[in-house]
Amino acid sequence: MYSKRSIELPETCKAAVFEAPNRPMQFTQFALPQEMPPGAALCRIRLSTICGSDLHTTSGRRIEPAPSILGHESVGEVVALGEGAQYWNGEPLQLGDRVSWTIMASCGRCAFCGRGLPQKCVHLKKYGHMPMEVWPGLTGGYAEYIYLYPGTGIFAAPPVLEDAVVAPANCALATVVCAMETIGGVAPGESVLICGAGLLGTYLAALVKEAGARRVMVADADAVRAENTLRFGADAVFSTSVEPDAVAHWAREVCGGDGVDVAFEVCGDPCAASAALDALRIGGRLLVAGLVAPGSVFPLDGNQLTRRYLTVKGIHNYHPAHLGKGLEFLAATVGKYPYPSLVSPILDFDDIQHAFDLARQRVSARVALRCGGIA
Repeated sequence: MYSKRSIELPETCKAAVFEAPNRPMQFTQFALPQEMPPGAALCRIRLSTICGSDLHTTSGRRIEPAPSILGHESVGEVVALGEGAQYWNGEPLQLGDRVSWTIMASCGRCAFCGRGLPQKCVHLKKYGHMPMEVWPGLTGGYAEYIYLYPGTGIFAAPPVLEDAVVAPANCALATVVCAMETIGGVAPGESVLICGAGLLGTYLAALVKEAGARRVMVADADAVRAENTLRFGADAVFSTSVEPDAVAHWAREVCGGDGVDVAFEVCGDPCAASAALDALRIGGRLLVAGLVAPGSVFPLDGNQLTRRYLTVKGIHNYHPAHLGKGLEFLAATVGKYPYPSLVSPILDFDDIQHAFDLARQRVSARVALRCGGIA
């Protein structure tokens, strides 16, 4: 049975089960875990948002275990705790806390965890990407409740932020915070090119602008998405659907120099990575974050790499500390940038299929679901 560190809970809860690509998800009842191991937590999902990776999974473009519960962008309320369950900063979790958490749980013992790369843990558990047979099954955001394993980075949701702003922070925002740190940050006065105007690119525009970037340039095939980044710190935008091969030339003209200081690829298109590389000045830096699909190849001329003193780095996922920094950034800038506009009006959990249809239509950067019934 639950320890005393829990509130009264039902025996079962509802979850949307992904069974196969191009098939509707099926609502299924799951038993809530009756015991909480040390360090674990159970949360009632307040709200989840639909990430583009879930669209790829449900369409068959991305292969994930099935049956499973998808969804990894969520905000929840703590309803049960194992002994010693705590926030990432070491403070104890409390029942009723409103929290955000990392998209993965790490063991803390393997070589990668020891090297400061818990996101590449040998024993990694990734929320929304695990088969249902992994105990206790409730490991995705499209459910009324979710089980958080020991080793998950848990953070308090800032009171100033509404659920719809908090939920997607543990994916796109934490990733670009990691991208910024990995490439050495952006110094005041530097010029920045961002290839991709989805949620990653939008957050990134705000991050680099607040870091003091002199010129923030955003390129995307979707002109509407590109234009939207002007509300989040971008100074100039370019539609690659009009001139797909002219990004580097455009960026050089806009920044008024011999190339941009820093470039980011956050769209998943190898051609964008090539354009970003071509746009760099001598000594410039490129961060690749979107090329996660196998076979994402772009040309890299070793002669140019060496003679132009270029730096090229890649990232995948993020360190838990990056989520904490992302939430702090949102709380500090929520009055300056219209973050709520990035998420659709909130739909009921029962309307999940309609929500996915809206997400495919790109009605907004994210579509939101009220999964746990908490208003």
